[in-house]
Amino acid sequence: MNTPGDNNGLLISRISDLYYLALERNKPVFSKFLNEQEISVCLNALKDFGISDYKFFGGYNGSQRAVLGFFAENEDFPITPVEFTYRRQDVLNHSQFLGTILSTGLERAVIGDIICQQGKTYVFVLSNHCDYIISRVDKVARVGVKSKKADLSGFTYSLKFKEVDYTVSSLRLDNIVAAITGLSREKTRVLILSGVVFKNQIQTDNVSAKVEAGDTFSIRKYGKFILSEIGTLTKKGRIKIRVKQFI
Repeated sequence: MNTPGDNNGLLISRISDLYYLALERNKPVFSKFLNEQEISVCLNALKDFGISDYKFFGGYNGSQRAVLGFFAENEDFPITPVEFTYRRQDVLNHSQFLGTILSTGLERAVIGDIICQQGKTYVFVLSNHCDYIISRVDKVARVGVKSKKADLSGFTYSLKFKEVDYTVSSLRLDNIVAAITGLSREKTRVLILSGVVFKNQIQTDNVSAKVEAGDTFSIRKYGKFILSEIGTLTKKGRIKIRVKQFI
């Protein structure tokens, strides 16, 4: 069984190979879809290698899963959105679409974000698998669906969030994570050290890392957040902050 360290090593090796392949061919080269953990590993490795000619893109701005491209612009990425339509009264979710597509034999890495709306769902996939998915999926959770390649010019999606105000003793990561999760200081420390907290897409186990306005951070099983505003001090000397939580 591979350990996380083994998997990270394999990923870094693949990314290195892609970079040198792009140099050799003198044209863009792309990975498969990467999750947040994998993006974090890649960002650290790219920084260590001194590589700057790269871009992460998942088919639209703000995507959770993304493809890594070397020497690439957005329009170069081999990503196609598949648009599934169904009756507006039928409610389908992310897990149902993902499970259905994976049941056709495809691996998770060919599928990016899945965005469910009323009567319509967009699934971002690697372009060379698009026709296969369209030909194989006509039903999701017993609901009949129609599918086609989506025109991104007609695609609009705004990330939804709620704003929550907190007060913290300092702008340390552990203080902010504790406020959001409601965990004790010690449990928060254990959570961060377990490797499930990401700051600006980079996995961090630094409990005392400073969080600044505009920083994004995510906590596995709790969600993704932005520190949107740092306010004034309370009478007790605590700092007022406003956090956007994506929903």
